[in-house]
Amino acid sequence: MKMLRRSVGPSVIVLLAGLLQTPELWAQTDVRARLEARGLPADLVNQVAAMAADLTAQGLPADPLADKAIEGYAKQVPPARIVAVLRDYGSRMAGGRTALVDAGLAAPTGEVITAAAEAMGRGLGPGQIGQVARAAPRQEMVQPGLTVAAALTAQGMPTLRAVEVVTSAMQDGRSSSQILDLPSTAQEMQLRGMTPDQAGERLLRGSGPGGPGRPGGPGRDDRAPGRGGQRGGAGPGGGTGAGPPPPRPPGDGRPGGDTRGPGGSRPPRP
Repeated sequence: MKMLRRSVGPSVIVLLAGLLQTPELWAQTDVRARLEARGLPADLVNQVAAMAADLTAQGLPADPLADKAIEGYAKQVPPARIVAVLRDYGSRMAGGRTALVDAGLAAPTGEVITAAAEAMGRGLGPGQIGQVARAAPRQEMVQPGLTVAAALTAQGMPTLRAVEVVTSAMQDGRSSSQILDLPSTAQEMQLRGMTPDQAGERLLRGSGPGGPGRPGGPGRDDRAPGRGGQRGGAGPGGGTGAGPPPPRPPGDGRPGGDTRGPGGSRPPRP
């Protein structure tokens, strides 16, 4: 070691020591630095850093733990409660990854595992996590699918219905952006008086391109008020959309009509 120090110098030794650190130590160091920078108490920092190292050893993402710890501390949640929530969250990440692997994802990314953990926190079970994953035409669709299923459930939609809405949209070829729009569409329906379950049924009926409840579908009129064909009338002044009445034929005899005879001359008075 003395010969090594003489030949390479102290700075290189420090660099080599860093390279020899395990992933668990790297995760623990990174999480610790983030928590300390936010002013979390030392005891809480130590506990969260230890949990982060344990998750990394299992191949699970550690950053979400730091995010939740920082969020909880900012909301003045007691440290003991933060630790309990993080332990539960770590368990859900492990369970979510198992469900994803069982559904055919050989190596789910940290983002997908995190989305699965969040969805499980909203009430989705492992089987429903796998159902969404299997319905996704591509692996990058799994994360938005799980995120939307969790969001619909958070709005009050029954879990089975929320999963059905998402999987049907995937099977109908909806893009990621269209699937991510589903919660806002469901929220608009609820503002118009539908229950969350009714909104889910409407989304299912309109899950195909141009279907009811979708832009351009027969169940919804997306034209702006005051244009022809809009429900409630669209002619100028709020008419029925038929436009102004046609001109009356000459000599129809009705009040206000043209009483001139053929050729434009008026008939003689009796």
